[in-house]
Amino acid sequence: MQVSAKITSKNQITLPKILREKLELGDSDKTIVFNISDDKPVTVEKLKTNNLWDIVEEQRKKYGSIDTPEIDWGSDVGEERLD
Repeated sequence: MQVSAKITSKNQITLPKILREKLELGDSDKTIVFNISDDKPVTVEKLKTNNLWDIVEEQRKKYGSIDTPEIDWGSDVGEERLD
């Protein structure tokens, strides 16, 4: 598949939607990597980081949310008294 993008007067491009979807890029993803070598075509990939929240988001996308409801321990009786 071939996808094209225009270059602006400031040498900027907008990544086409199909490419963003293929790379699983979200609004919070700030950096992509262009791999360039003399004997291979240029490739584009999402930057992989070791940032904890990036890893959490990656896992959430892959496995879904694991949010659990807060346990209801009942109403508070009041302050404990130490006599």
